[in-house]
Amino acid sequence: MTIRSRYSPPFLLLLIGLLALITTQPGRAQSPQHLDSVRYEALLDSCFTAGNRGDYARAEHYLTEALRLTPPRALQPMLLNNLGGLQLLQGKETEAMNSFSRALSIDSHEETTRFNRAKLFVRQGNYKAALTDFALLLSDHPRNELYLYQRAMVYLLTKEYDLAEGDLKTIIENNSSSLKARIGYALLETMRGNYDQAERLYAYLIDKLPTNLEVLEGRARMYLAKGMKGFAQRDLDKAFELAKGKAPASLYRLRAELQESLGNKKAAEDDLRQAKRLDQTMTPSR
Repeated sequence: MTIRSRYSPPFLLLLIGLLALITTQPGRAQSPQHLDSVRYEALLDSCFTAGNRGDYARAEHYLTEALRLTPPRALQPMLLNNLGGLQLLQGKETEAMNSFSRALSIDSHEETTRFNRAKLFVRQGNYKAALTDFALLLSDHPRNELYLYQRAMVYLLTKEYDLAEGDLKTIIENNSSSLKARIGYALLETMRGNYDQAERLYAYLIDKLPTNLEVLEGRARMYLAKGMKGFAQRDLDKAFELAKGKAPASLYRLRAELQESLGNKKAAEDDLRQAKRLDQTMTPSR
């Protein structure tokens, strides 16, 4: 089980907005400050270009240089969030964590950055810190379904099942038709060992979301836990087919677990290596 994150490089669209904001400042005189602004704008443009072609190291360099020019304080959290994104794309978790934390030291209510940091804490296994960030997010946005769901997933990782159920119930109370909460409940029942209840939930979810990777992965996990390896293999095969070469790391890890149980050690090792490669390219929200 993982906290998912699928998006294109996040800094690109944000930098377009930043460039527009910079270039619409009225009445700038020809001065040293103006020259810095021109360089700042050029650095952001170069960052955008480098990132768009996949040269994340160069994009990081340009954005770091832009930050050294001390841009307006209101823009710094967004720039630092994007810097963290570039660093994650290169597998630089420590640097990314520092960038997210610097952004939050400037604006502690910047929710995108706090969400990104919470996900990074989860990835690093620092669940206590992740739960703190999710608590702060939910103090500002108590009805946010995404934050409630993601915190429930962390509670599952810490085996605090009652707390996970509490967050999922809150989602249902606010949105009785939420399929996301039911996905969470199905996983919760699987982890509690209530496989029959989980199977009923997955049957309902498959009917509603027949091509949803998270549902197929969850049901495969439940079947594997029940010892129904053939059914697990069927769901995994379908999930990988639907993913069209873009399966998440969690799907590779689950298939590795199945392969290991079948005695296919080489295939399991290959899947674990691919999962690790995908983990190194996790990117944040924008």
